[in-house]
Amino acid sequence: MKFCHKEIVGLFIITVFVLIGCSSSSDEMQKEIEDSASNPNIIFILSDDQAWTDYSFMGHPHIETPNIDELASQGLTFTRGYLPAPVCRPSLASLVTGLYPHQHGVTGNDPAFDFDRESGSRTEWLEARKPVDDVVVDRFNTLPSLTDYLSELNYLSLQTGKWWEGSWQDGGFTHGMTHGDPSRGGRHGDEGLAIGREGMQPIEDFMDEAQQENKPFFIWYAPFMPHTPHTPPDSLLEKYLPNAPSESVANYWAMIDWFDITVGQLLDSIEDRGLAENTLVVYLTDNGWVQNPAQDNQFIWPSKQSPYDNGIRTHITYKWPGQIASRMDTTTFVSTNDIAATVLEILDVEPRLEMPGVNVLDQEELESREAVYSEDFNHDIADVHEPTKSLEHRVILKRPWKLIVPKEEGLSKEEEFSGGGRFIDMIEEAELYHIVNDPHEKHNLASEHPEIVRELRQRLNSWWRTDF
Repeated sequence: MKFCHKEIVGLFIITVFVLIGCSSSSDEMQKEIEDSASNPNIIFILSDDQAWTDYSFMGHPHIETPNIDELASQGLTFTRGYLPAPVCRPSLASLVTGLYPHQHGVTGNDPAFDFDRESGSRTEWLEARKPVDDVVVDRFNTLPSLTDYLSELNYLSLQTGKWWEGSWQDGGFTHGMTHGDPSRGGRHGDEGLAIGREGMQPIEDFMDEAQQENKPFFIWYAPFMPHTPHTPPDSLLEKYLPNAPSESVANYWAMIDWFDITVGQLLDSIEDRGLAENTLVVYLTDNGWVQNPAQDNQFIWPSKQSPYDNGIRTHITYKWPGQIASRMDTTTFVSTNDIAATVLEILDVEPRLEMPGVNVLDQEELESREAVYSEDFNHDIADVHEPTKSLEHRVILKRPWKLIVPKEEGLSKEEEFSGGGRFIDMIEEAELYHIVNDPHEKHNLASEHPEIVRELRQRLNSWWRTDF
């Protein structure tokens, strides 16, 4: 075949453009790979059922937490952190979305549904629960979460420990442990709950794989610790028995020590692989706990499932050597909802939904926020189609004040047992605390400062939007 001069010139031009296009595409791909490799690894360390007071660096006279203490001292630590909910499932759902429970719809741990517990087995209960709970899970999984954003940035992500929203695949992780299958005991972590208690090998293997692939990674380390069952090693129990008021308390203290040991193992693994300088570590607790001294594996009021600080307060640490200056902030009120906002800001990612949190590394933005909020729902979601029906209390914290408002005022306070946990009905009237001077909420000042109650209530009502 012969070509004329014009055809040859035309083919040459086309070839040049194709080559330029391929080169451009190749350059862009290479840039994406380089940008991805420069992003920090991210590790979330999540304590499960632990009071804000129960760390040695927070002043506990007996509990020893040297690894968490060191992490707190090396990072930016806010000792006045607040959770959006006082129970684990909505709290964790908020962590990965950056939204409040009334925004993401996961307001309780389990959906309410008819089931005869006396005649049915746990497996039968789990299987009957699934179609009702799927309404919650499916709706939640339509929302953008941290794992979605990180996947777009070429991250590998590992789920371990507590996870309620189906399997690790449902949660958008690339790797994981939780299967979520009710026929095999899936509810809130299943096989993932072995992490920590039975070693750290899945995390070790995952970090090695990420290094081999030269990809940044995200680790969700949410072990079932110090959560019940409180079954610490005998050596740790013996360590705490002499100073504890009861064996049940000693078991709880020993579980915290055991959890701290696993945190040390995780941090050592990062150091051993030379990853510490480019790894952001975030620490928090999913909700509070006060151990019942008279009964093993039980909490007492007010703690978990309550709107008081023993239910919703946690310290929050951000550690990234060379990037985040270490500082202990004991005054600023922050939220765990700030974590998603801060991480996305670090990664220069624009969230697809408006987030209520702020970037805590931006001091001006942090100081301009006037209040943080929390909300308390019943352990069980009364109506999966209208999840805010389970509301019990709303909370606003505007330094130095904390206002707790019940869903309905004038009701008597009662305690009852039901379903999978302890349920506390609403307080009778709004309660106001000078939370800075009275961190254990001993003195309700609502009657002494009605003008402050009115102001905070107005702010709370302006914030509260239930257009779910």
